[in-house]
Amino acid sequence: MNHEFDMMKNKESLEKVVLKYSGMATAILGAGATHGQIVWTDIQDSTVTKNGAFYEVNINPDMDTIVDFRIYQIVDSLSSAFDVTGVIIKDANGATNQVVGLDYGNYNYAFRLGVGDSIGTNRIFRGIHPARNVGYMAFEASGAGYPNSQWVDTANGITNGFLGVRLKADLNDTIRNFYGWIRLDIAKDLRSFTIKDFAYQKIEDQAITAGEGSPIGVEEVYEAEKAQLAQRGLFLDINLPESYLPKLTLNILDLSGKLVKSYDLTGHKNTVELENLPKGIHIANVVSNGLESAKKVVVY
Repeated sequence: MNHEFDMMKNKESLEKVVLKYSGMATAILGAGATHGQIVWTDIQDSTVTKNGAFYEVNINPDMDTIVDFRIYQIVDSLSSAFDVTGVIIKDANGATNQVVGLDYGNYNYAFRLGVGDSIGTNRIFRGIHPARNVGYMAFEASGAGYPNSQWVDTANGITNGFLGVRLKADLNDTIRNFYGWIRLDIAKDLRSFTIKDFAYQKIEDQAITAGEGSPIGVEEVYEAEKAQLAQRGLFLDINLPESYLPKLTLNILDLSGKLVKSYDLTGHKNTVELENLPKGIHIANVVSNGLESAKKVVVY
């Protein structure tokens, strides 16, 4: 009987603590759910229509002034015996940059990604031919489309497609890899494309997801793609999406934002004991694949 009384008393005390601090915890959670390492560049939508015209993209303008990619429009251009129309991408930086894609025979195709798709070391970057420096996006010859072109929709066109890119940049006198994305539309007749915006992850070798960093209608996807945290008694379960690299950092913060304990974990599924933490409400903050997730946890 005394045991039941103690349990009820502890429960009441815990509920009072939760009510007292939930407002503070909510504020901290809101502040923590940011994309501070993502540099997003918004531009006025720019449409290219003329044969041979191109748009130059410098994805990391805060790091350098070097153009990274050129995206070209082709309209009724004669190539051997074929009349070619479509959109291609080229590396503008000495054949060092690449895009997500694959090579089929002697042709390299840049893949079209959707919002939330991961861009990092888990992807294959062969969308641009390393010798001929050309990657086919939307492509047809004499009216016949190529089956490996992922940027063709003859009924509706492509809206908000993403290129996943890998950049080479000099950081502290060392060439390093950075990942980013470019968002664009392609007309249903393949005779024009429109560049909308682009972004990159400032942390070297750290993944980014397509659309990450942009506030235009993609935040709900970020929430679905982040690490999922769930408290189970005095245990915290952390699950990563299968598309992520199985690596994460868990920081336990107090309600002032001070670090209480930090864990470096590997694996898509992790469980951490909370019993040895100070009693009260804490914030569990997980950083993985360039994204943050945060959750209130109660230690009692």
